[in-house]
Amino acid sequence: MPGCCLIALLLSLGPRAALAFAWLLSHWYDAFESRLVAFLGFLFLPWTSLAWMFVVFHHHGDVSGGYILPLAAGLILDIGTYGGTQTSRQRRIRDYD
Repeated sequence: MPGCCLIALLLSLGPRAALAFAWLLSHWYDAFESRLVAFLGFLFLPWTSLAWMFVVFHHHGDVSGGYILPLAAGLILDIGTYGGTQTSRQRRIRDYD
């Protein structure tokens, strides 16, 4: 169970911290076609990258049998992160005027 606590701690720091930790201790980029795709995932879609790593390492990249759900959740979290930032920015501009 100590590994579970470590994973929970890293995810509380954010998905990029978890990806950086995975990069230091494993070959997480092997889950992607190229290191460029892994790097772009790190920059723009970190939750989806974590979900894809989970699917690849636990189910060999096959998204059947419910393994699409972590990918969908990761994508929703990433979109929500960017959408929430835009909404927050618009609210600040409106309140400033």
